[in-house]
Amino acid sequence: MLFLLFQNCPVLATTTISETEDPVKVSARIGEFYLNLSGFASPFASIILTSNGVFYRSTVADQNGFWAFKDILINRNFSSFCLQHIDYKNIGESTTCLSIPAANNNIDKKNIFLPPTIGLQRSQITAGGNAVVFGYTMPGATVTIHLQDGTTYTVVADKDGYYELTLKNLKAGVYELYATAVYDGKSSENPSNTVKLVALSWLGQLLQWLKDFFRWLWNVLTGFGLGPLWIILPLIPLIVYLLLKLWPEKFTFVYNNKMYLFFHPERKKLHHSWFVGY
Repeated sequence: MLFLLFQNCPVLATTTISETEDPVKVSARIGEFYLNLSGFASPFASIILTSNGVFYRSTVADQNGFWAFKDILINRNFSSFCLQHIDYKNIGESTTCLSIPAANNNIDKKNIFLPPTIGLQRSQITAGGNAVVFGYTMPGATVTIHLQDGTTYTVVADKDGYYELTLKNLKAGVYELYATAVYDGKSSENPSNTVKLVALSWLGQLLQWLKDFFRWLWNVLTGFGLGPLWIILPLIPLIVYLLLKLWPEKFTFVYNNKMYLFFHPERKKLHHSWFVGY
């Protein structure tokens, strides 16, 4: 198990053992080659490097959007990695996964222009309404928003790298969106992920509301110590009513109660009535 862990996450470890006056330095290196990556993203963005689901390293872009990973140990045949781009306001993100020739030497890859981060003001809107898309990239870059049907929209990022675009009069449906950019003549990489936008008709909204309501109700009813048993609570008044109807003679104390008689003055104590059972 330990060997497999080291295989997936290359490390360089050094320690010193000193049981005598002469210390012994022990070091271990797992990974044959070094990976060096650098490029551009939105200023002050967080960049996370992973490969096959394993975290390798993270860094923060500088005020100009420059970022770099240096001297990352990798194994032979290392052939893919992913870069997650999260803007400094954490309103959007994008992930780019790249494949490279299987490593048989050190790898240096420069000028990687990460795609803009992308976020939605609301992920669910009414059909015919508007949706606001926003995110960050390099300042002054031209951003293109792509829909899965091939429709595109463009906007220019401001001096901080922020962009915002309103998609108007959207028909009912589910939309997959992603963003790319062009900066100083260089195109960004294509992201490997999308964001989902749902435009609901009035019927769709009603069904969604009912679905959300019943989910909320279920969570409330099952959120107590008795769990699903709370679901039968609304049935208790009906059960009591049926018992009073079927065996009224067993519950005369209910009808003779002063409180009951106060609210039912037309019924005298022990009055001969089908409801009381006489």
